[in-house]
Amino acid sequence: MDLSKRVKRHITAVPHEFRAICHPGFEATCAAEFTLLGVKVPLQTSFGAVDFTAKLEDAWKLIAFSRTCTRIVMRIDSFTAENFGRLEKKALEVPWELFFPKTPLPEIKVTCKKSRLYHSDAIAERLQKIVYASLNACGVETDKKDHVQTLFVHFENDRCTLSVDLAGEPLYKRGFKRHVEEAPVRDTFAASMLLEGGLLRSQRLFDPMSGSGTFSSEAALVKAHANLWKTRSFALQNAPSFRPAAWNFMVNHTPGLDLLPELQIFASDLSSKALATVQYNLKTAAAAPYLQTLKSDTLQIYQANFFDLPKASENSLLALNPPYGKRITADIPRLYREIGKKVRADFKNSHIALIVPGKEAENALNLTPKRRIESINGGIDVSVFFL
Repeated sequence: MDLSKRVKRHITAVPHEFRAICHPGFEATCAAEFTLLGVKVPLQTSFGAVDFTAKLEDAWKLIAFSRTCTRIVMRIDSFTAENFGRLEKKALEVPWELFFPKTPLPEIKVTCKKSRLYHSDAIAERLQKIVYASLNACGVETDKKDHVQTLFVHFENDRCTLSVDLAGEPLYKRGFKRHVEEAPVRDTFAASMLLEGGLLRSQRLFDPMSGSGTFSSEAALVKAHANLWKTRSFALQNAPSFRPAAWNFMVNHTPGLDLLPELQIFASDLSSKALATVQYNLKTAAAAPYLQTLKSDTLQIYQANFFDLPKASENSLLALNPPYGKRITADIPRLYREIGKKVRADFKNSHIALIVPGKEAENALNLTPKRRIESINGGIDVSVFFL
């Protein structure tokens, strides 16, 4: 049987196990987004991940449209391997040519935990010989060199799990270079906060202390339907299973997330340097052609002190990532005390998504969240308050 028929029979025509990696604490947010995007299969959450079994095109849809997950991998195989002989025997049984092209050859990344095979470099070296020999013998070539696929090899309790990465570069890389201020929040983290905070039903988004403008840019890109498939490419497009016609039909017939038509986005910062960064990121990035389709009053950028902003009306969402951490000097108790006062006075009728970097800040804030999510931002344990 030729390779294309084998790919159809074993890859595109049957369900597979997938794992979507997301920010810890936001697993339910990620799963809810998947449901909104039309993935109608059971979703199981675990720490920092959403697992599901579906056809390959469902995973394509999430890669192309999800803004909350950072990576999606498809399981290739899973087996026990207590020694190198067993590992090599099982690896020789895998039909690698169904998952990877011969050029560019995949990268191999190995992690080991509580296993007798614990030397990741030695594991990678043995697998590389087997995988590369198999692909050179019967793999297909592709002229797409922009994204090399990755084979993830995870050992835990002597069980080896093999997975292929569908994204390539992590999905928080939106396809354009941005200028950043100190300690920026990742795009996927910002999107998770916005969706959990109620962006889909908000008429106004306030992004004060905007820094690099990540909250604003995420909302504006969703509003402009600038989904990821329009601004970047993916490793899955190099795979033998990739079918351009099926991909084009899927992306052109998936609506993506819809925001309220009257949504207005207000990005502001007291720092003129930060404001210039916001303006650059929102106006001159590769996504600018999409943002230019928005109404002139949809996205407003201006210099202002958060504490001087006027009282917000109902149906507003306030997203805040105040200064904190090792790279930024701030009087945390005083800052969060003032934030709490401002929120109680002028945003009491708004939805609020606020990063809180520890007990000291939480005590100073003096606000009781409707719900809170414990997560990690920039390597720092944080709570995200939703009010």
